[in-house]
Amino acid sequence: MTAALRMLVLLALRSIVSHKAKSLIVGGILAFGTFLLVLGTALLDSVEKAMADSITGTMVGHLQLYSAKAKDPLSFFGGPGGGGGSEELGSIPDFSAVRAAVERIPNVRAVVPMGRDAAMAVGGNEMDLSLEALRQAVKGGDAGAIRRAAAKVRQLAGFLQGEYKNLAGLSRDREKADRTLADLERANSDAFWADFSADPERALEFLDTRVAGVEGAEQTLFLNYIGTDLDAFQRNFGRFRIVKGTMVPAGHRGFLLNQSFLDERVKNRVARRLDKMRRDLHERGMTIASSKSLQEQVAANARQYGHVLYELGPDDAPKLESELRRLLPDCTGELPRLLECFLTLDDANFEARYDFFYRVVAPMIRLFRVDAGDTLTLRAFTRSGYTRAVNVKVWGTFTFDGLENSMLAGGYNLVDIMSFRDLFGLMTPERRRELESIRAQVGVADVGREDAENALFGSGGALVGEAETGRVEIAAPAPAHPAARAAQDEDRTFDRADLDKGVVVHAAVVLENPAKLYPTMAAVTKAVEPLGLKTVDWRQAAGIVGQLILLIKAVLYGAIVIIFLVALVIINNSMLMATMDRIPEIGTMRAIGAQRRFVLGMYLLETTVLGALASAAGAGLAAIAVALAHRIGIPAWTDTLLFLFGGPRLHPVLGAAQVVTAVVLIAIVSIAATWYPARVATRIAPVTAMQAGE
Repeated sequence: MTAALRMLVLLALRSIVSHKAKSLIVGGILAFGTFLLVLGTALLDSVEKAMADSITGTMVGHLQLYSAKAKDPLSFFGGPGGGGGSEELGSIPDFSAVRAAVERIPNVRAVVPMGRDAAMAVGGNEMDLSLEALRQAVKGGDAGAIRRAAAKVRQLAGFLQGEYKNLAGLSRDREKADRTLADLERANSDAFWADFSADPERALEFLDTRVAGVEGAEQTLFLNYIGTDLDAFQRNFGRFRIVKGTMVPAGHRGFLLNQSFLDERVKNRVARRLDKMRRDLHERGMTIASSKSLQEQVAANARQYGHVLYELGPDDAPKLESELRRLLPDCTGELPRLLECFLTLDDANFEARYDFFYRVVAPMIRLFRVDAGDTLTLRAFTRSGYTRAVNVKVWGTFTFDGLENSMLAGGYNLVDIMSFRDLFGLMTPERRRELESIRAQVGVADVGREDAENALFGSGGALVGEAETGRVEIAAPAPAHPAARAAQDEDRTFDRADLDKGVVVHAAVVLENPAKLYPTMAAVTKAVEPLGLKTVDWRQAAGIVGQLILLIKAVLYGAIVIIFLVALVIINNSMLMATMDRIPEIGTMRAIGAQRRFVLGMYLLETTVLGALASAAGAGLAAIAVALAHRIGIPAWTDTLLFLFGGPRLHPVLGAAQVVTAVVLIAIVSIAATWYPARVATRIAPVTAMQAGE
């Protein structure tokens, strides 16, 4: 047996060497297939691991729970239901029951309540904000604050007057343009401000009605947010990190702004463009001279220097003008012209001026319209279609480590679950207590539906309805209740019982060991089905982004299948042609006593040896490629790739599973392609060899 096996190996090696063309063709195909399979699976597995970490470690968790009666599928990043909080998901009536049922399951670390929605926060332009500061200073009687605020308003009026003179000639309504110029001239005059202290209310009314609107419209922020238990969120999502300010104290209402959102949407427009240009120059190797998009950004900044000019205080404007004159000795004109020259950038001056902007200009202006410490008035439409407003304090800003520049990771801000319930239109315990207090004070009586009309119009009372119960109640006339306010105060607190027992829209399940995802998912599904909930894994919950890796895998495996099918045909034909060439040799072997199984074994072993050598070469090349990619890192050129890679670069890792899988598949393909030619060879009779020799 040993001698026969040794002879088979020697014959296989001799055949590989003697048929070089066939061996190179077949071996090259097998080596390329192995290389592609090992490299592709290593990259895909690394991307999937990084993407899973991005999604589960930021906001989604390993599993998501939501109502089985939901009209749309849950999707954080777009999907059939729209995603981003626009889906009709129903609600989870009692979160505490869900927590109790799920947290007892082995491998479940935590259940975090959630809901997603969007709201508007409206803020004034720089003139509006300056006038508000002046109004508050007058109200407080602070002479120093009045002087500083008045100087800022007058400075803005002067800037607007200079700008409007250039635009007035282009106006179709010349009469209106002249009136606007006259109003700005008055607001910038010594006489107006000399008379200001005599009648500040009248002066403020003039500024509000005739001057404030010249700068432009109010600025509206559209904020997507996740309402959650902020303490539980911080504990269970490992990439979460506070950047500025502080975490919202336990039991307090509050808002946390995503730093990526702040940088991309709320930051001063000039600073925002400078940051983007710098990333393009440094990370993408672009140049201003050769990039049309960068040239457009430079031109936009030069045109919109007002976003810097109007932010300057009365004391800062002359300081900046002096600094710019030293920096730009060849540029003449007033401060607006100097800013325009400064923001006209090229490849040679960009770095120096970028540094100057953040060193000199940025401390003089407000870089962010909203920042840690501010209070936001959020306005949102409830699911019933009416508007709710809630005041929340911005306690701080946060980011997800490694994803600081990703807008996918920066797409959601965070708010406490109690404020979310108010905005979403879900009844909270404190809201219920407030309504009961109002009813008690105004005098509420239960009335049947059939008597509602008589009771309402006969008694002069007011009709009060509650959507939750469907009752119709009549309230006797009473003075307005002082507790009936339009917005929730950010200073209100809540206790743990209110948070746990309330309504939520969906919930994240975080696991101890993600490798046991699907067995745990089965147990969770069984536990929540009696509660009327369904369970989805992180891929489904992520929406389009979560399914992207499946699409990439399908493309790669499709390409590999095509390559292997081609390889099967080529190897089969090559081996069949080689068999025809070796008829005398095989016939002679049969004539001297070689059995058919010996010939079959020789052919299969020949291909197996060739496949082993080729797969070793292909796997070796793939291992070198993966090692280089791991060392250098594959850059994430787009925001989606940044999120999928879990950071600015992907560092792939090669596992033993990828190599073993590739070798086994190559062996199967090799044997399958050789089987038919080998069977043909076993049927060659000695007499055929003799006839071929003659």
